[in-house]
Amino acid sequence: MKDLDIRINLDPVNDKILNFPVRNNPGDGKNIKNQKAVVIGTNGTYRTVDVDEMDRIMTALGDNGIAKSLSENYVMLFSAESIINAEFTRYLVGSVLVMKIGDDSRIKNLTDFDIDMMRTFFETDLVTLTYGKEKFDAYPLEYEDVA
Repeated sequence: MKDLDIRINLDPVNDKILNFPVRNNPGDGKNIKNQKAVVIGTNGTYRTVDVDEMDRIMTALGDNGIAKSLSENYVMLFSAESIINAEFTRYLVGSVLVMKIGDDSRIKNLTDFDIDMMRTFFETDLVTLTYGKEKFDAYPLEYEDVA
């Protein structure tokens, strides 16, 4: 395994980590690729993502992304394309990227407890909608959340 190699020449554009030895145990607290966020689907599935995947998702959402507070310390991001309008409210059908925000407004690493909390906050609000004979779960949104 290569050693840590960092280049800093006081040039924010080009200063970078040239090599970071990745450990095999992502839960050891010493791996830069620690789980930073969780993607939760309205179908009950989920997966954790590292900082690279989180950045890829946020970049891909771009101006089409919407942020909503899930609780005091958790925020979720999702695509405006995932919203359906119903008679009296809007619903999210798809998946959300959920992150933990610290008191310093920075994104924090997740523990298993955080993942369980975020899933619970999200999944307890799911409702079952019906379209013809099909039933599916959706997350209700307030109009001001996505206006």
